This record gives sequence, structure tokens and C-alpha cells, in this order.
Amino acid sequence: MIHRLLDFAGSPIVFDEIWLPGARFKGLTAERLNAYGGPLYGLLETEYGTRMIRASERLKAVAAEADQARWLDVAVGAPLLLSERITMTYADRPVEVRRGWYLTRGYHYFDELN
Repeated sequence: MIHRLLDFAGSPIVFDEIWLPGARFKGLTAERLNAYGGPLYGLLETEYGTRMIRASERLKAVAAEADQARWLDVAVGAPLLLSERITMTYADRPVEVRRGWYLTRGYHYFDELN
């Protein structure tokens, strides 16, 4: 599992929990993720030969619980948008499960899943 915090202009806007199968992504460490500098899917494709070809995603308005509030630096109960995603590779094999909590104050959620 990976915990990832995305920010914009120095302020946190997305907290992700990402589950990847360990056998497929042996050697993937926090240091390697931080050193890559590009998008996560680019790393998984170029270094592990795993192409993400489709995803299903559900969105839901939620209140921040203590863990998300701490990561996103908001009060418990603050409004967030929860995204739950399952990403597949060839032969409809799931290779990623992701939950992301998004701050929407001043931002819009936008995603293109190709």
C-alpha cells in the first residue's frame, strides 16, 4: 500500500491510498516513487511493463475522518470527495485499487481515463 499526498502551490489537495500487488511490482519503494518524478502509471509501465488500460471509478461526497483530516490539514468533518478506483491491465486483470480523498474548496475534480 502506498500513501500519497498531492499538493498544488504548496497546499495539500489529494490524499491517496493505493494498493498494488507486491509480486508484480517487486522492488517498488517510497524512495523509487519519489525519485521518479513523473506520473505513477508511467513508472509502472516503463519499469514494470504493466500498462493500465481501463478503470472503473465511483465518486461520493464524504466528511473527513481523522486520518484524512490529518493528511489534508483540514478539520475532522470537512467536506471531501472520495474517489474509489479499480484499474485493470490486459485480460481484465485488476492491478490497482485506489481510494483518493479530494479537497474541492476552490478546485474541481477532473479525470481522463483512457
